[in-house]
Amino acid sequence: AASASSATGGGTASIPSIVHQYTPFALEMPFADLTLHKLTSVSLAASMLPVSAKQSTDPVQLLPIHDITPTLKHAILAVCHPSAVQNYNVSGTASDLYLSGVAGFVAVENVDMSRDILSLLSPCSGSLPSFHLLVGDITWME
Repeated sequence: AASASSATGGGTASIPSIVHQYTPFALEMPFADLTLHKLTSVSLAASMLPVSAKQSTDPVQLLPIHDITPTLKHAILAVCHPSAVQNYNVSGTASDLYLSGVAGFVAVENVDMSRDILSLLSPCSGSLPSFHLLVGDITWME
């Protein structure tokens, strides 16, 4: 059996240990490339409805965000799955976006209003699978 030895012939080569760390990838996205939707809930109390009537509106609503503001800093955004975006574009039904599985999550690191750039932290390198992002109430600060 062969053993690892150093170039000098006498010692055992040290094997570097694997460091398990998460290293987020920074993305800078122009506002114009993104489509953001805010998740809101609309729930009517039973006392507000006629007797034995059920709420006819979807309890979760999506409101388009047209103006990105610095209040998004530190928000966690869900990246919509491309197939969900395709279904939403065909049907126009909001539930196609929020009931489908998401492709992942990103954290908003900075909102640069002077350059119209949203700086995101992504768990992996490369482009986002889609540019449709869902905004909720979750924030994260390191």
